[in-house]
Amino acid sequence: MAEAKKNQKPRTKRQQEILSQELISEVENKFSEAVQEAVALRESVFENENRYNIDDLAEYFTNTSNELKNRILPLEKRRYVIYLRKSTDDEAKQVRSIDDQRNECLDLANRLNINPSKVTVLEESASAKKAGNRAVFEEMIKGFQTGKYHGLLAWSPDRLSRNMKEAGEIIDLIDLEIIQDLQFKTYQFENTPNGKMMLGILFATSKQYSDKLAVDVKRGTDGNIKDGKYNGVVKKGYYVDNATNLFVPDKYNWGLLRIAVDMRLRDGKSNTEIAEFLNEAKLAVRRTEEDDYKLVKVTKQMLGNVFEDSFYCGLYQYGNNIVNLIDLYNFIPLITTDEYIALNAQVSTDFGRSTKIKTNRNKRLDYGLLRNKVICDFCDVPMQFQNTQLKRGKNAGKWSISYYCRNKDCLRHDKEKQHNQDIRLDKSIRAKYVLSAIEWELRHATKKSKKAYNLYIHSLETKLATERAITSRKLHEAKQELKLNQQRLAKFSDMHVEDREAYERYHKGKIEHHEQLIDIAEKNILDNSNRLTELKTALPSEEEFYELTNLHLLDMLQTDNIMKLEAICNELVTNLRAGDDSVSVIKLNPPYNMLVDLAEISTGRGDRIRTCDLTVPNRPRYQTAPLPVTDHP
Repeated sequence: MAEAKKNQKPRTKRQQEILSQELISEVENKFSEAVQEAVALRESVFENENRYNIDDLAEYFTNTSNELKNRILPLEKRRYVIYLRKSTDDEAKQVRSIDDQRNECLDLANRLNINPSKVTVLEESASAKKAGNRAVFEEMIKGFQTGKYHGLLAWSPDRLSRNMKEAGEIIDLIDLEIIQDLQFKTYQFENTPNGKMMLGILFATSKQYSDKLAVDVKRGTDGNIKDGKYNGVVKKGYYVDNATNLFVPDKYNWGLLRIAVDMRLRDGKSNTEIAEFLNEAKLAVRRTEEDDYKLVKVTKQMLGNVFEDSFYCGLYQYGNNIVNLIDLYNFIPLITTDEYIALNAQVSTDFGRSTKIKTNRNKRLDYGLLRNKVICDFCDVPMQFQNTQLKRGKNAGKWSISYYCRNKDCLRHDKEKQHNQDIRLDKSIRAKYVLSAIEWELRHATKKSKKAYNLYIHSLETKLATERAITSRKLHEAKQELKLNQQRLAKFSDMHVEDREAYERYHKGKIEHHEQLIDIAEKNILDNSNRLTELKTALPSEEEFYELTNLHLLDMLQTDNIMKLEAICNELVTNLRAGDDSVSVIKLNPPYNMLVDLAEISTGRGDRIRTCDLTVPNRPRYQTAPLPVTDHP
């Protein structure tokens, strides 16, 4: 054994080749025209309207991941809850304190620039000394777990908890970034290990909070992800601005990757051919603007990993967190969301898009329709989404979607009870019956309701206000960046003239770096200004609002896109109850629930309530999944 170990060759650390300035200049001159053409083509692609946006892609990854994915939102998109509590020990004193808490917490929300329409105020009269004693507190915690709330405001930590169990719940939700922001009127909380230890002490617990080194590192990288910053992983085609720790396109290498995208999508080149091109063009990486370029030995596997990384379209993923970089700052994506979907065969299949991208993976449908919204009418348990690819017949190549009841105690699984009741039940219901029921409900959404219209307009105004707030913030940041980088460029330009030797030794490349940042800032100012103009759009009239249900109905009848169907169903449906081959009850989301005219709904169907029958007999409007399967070569 000792001899074998002695004969083993010592492991050598792989050394990355540092590119000389002469070689960099040579390859840049050789491929500069191709890079410029690729960047110009990218501009035209981004000017066209994309079928999908970043939020669609984030929703996709959240729903298809095997692990719980947590979307980190910018301030403008977060929903906050103010929690007020009074103890019953001294009623007179506590009644006054509730009003004080409310006023001071609302003042805190105003100082933090939190949109009042995104704030919910909860209050209760209960002691926090024992766990499980506060119904409103438990409902609030469920709200965070289900994504209803993202931020929490309270007058002081002792309003939230005075016991170890519930204090631990709050700290755990902060650890998992489920509570993305925590603010107190009387105490400045910092989301760090020390900050959480102090919070634990203030919760009057005996718990001592300490994190191991590995946990410290994880918390640090999670914090960077939350802000859209570099977390230790270099992204090819980008470098990290030393001043901000944010990602900046690395002109030449970013352009090479843009050529690679075009070769894959438009020229149909294989990953092997593209890798050969990138190696010839000397694709290189650097961490910051001050580092040397290191040559990348591109393989087809490495290239596949780049194409699969949603970072390049602006969706940053690390661990269980997902961040939309385009909302956080003026990030410049390499590709559009549509291009990302087209580059990945499995994602294309889930989005109902055809693609020529080859894959060795088995075809499957990961994305569901009405997940957790179809409730079994016999046991009140949510039914499981499942799918099967059709192999024969005119619908071969499409996906058959159904909803399966996994509750073994349900009547659907008890053949003996079914026999005694002289009925026969399937364990699942096909999606065509469910979609047909939603269609039927839309056909009866004919009632005029001023209240529904006002609710819709309020929701739309809130959404537009959020988008305007994000765009205004990004415009302000771009103007600040322009001014700052102009000052820094002037400083380093003077240094280059006055003491060239010192500049070359300590600040080489800074002039080019700040020139690029100025170009980026000027473009961001123009883009954000144009976006603000677009957001000053006229709101729909009342008649246009009533026409919305007809448009949704038309979309459902015409679309062959499961993502579009999912978006329509999510907007319209809270949940529904599924029987054997029928839907008994559909609960619509506001304001659409106010438009259903019950007087037009027939009650003569007996037990088969609500769309047991298809709209047109023997001609279902939906395949169980109206989704074409990608035919991979």
